[in-house]
Amino acid sequence: MKKHMLVLTIALALVGTACGGGDSDGGNKAAPSDPKAQELLAVIEADDEFPLTDAEANCTVNRLVNDLDGSTIDTILANPDSDLADVISPEENLVAVNALLDCVDIEQMMITGMMEDGADRETAECVAASLGEDELRTFMEAATLPEDQIDEALAFEIVGKMFEIAVECGLE
Repeated sequence: MKKHMLVLTIALALVGTACGGGDSDGGNKAAPSDPKAQELLAVIEADDEFPLTDAEANCTVNRLVNDLDGSTIDTILANPDSDLADVISPEENLVAVNALLDCVDIEQMMITGMMEDGADRETAECVAASLGEDELRTFMEAATLPEDQIDEALAFEIVGKMFEIAVECGLE
């Protein structure tokens, strides 16, 4: 699970991106009752680098349990500290990233994180508003791919967009 959280954290730190807000599809925010889902919730909650609210963690776990097959959940549970790109497919990584993006208020998390790192509110909000959900999802899809499958043209486009946002918002 660390890989999913790390990929999203890196994306937020490097790009300063945002989507339209968490839980866009009405994800279930109730605590999961299934024992496997509860184990997965414990893995997510143990990740101090990517803190989620209870509702965001519940929603993410419920989406993962709904969208991934049981053997993939077992693999995640068996490898909580592993680079999941080594143990699950890029498609499964993408499902997990989308579960996070659908359940977490990425825009608010990004604004808060930037302000904690010293950015003023105006700059943080500018960056948050500068990249839409479709672009964030495209970036996250690229970030979940193994290195040998990354589209170089898309990577250059993403980096270019990051620099454009930095200039527009006055990032130093």
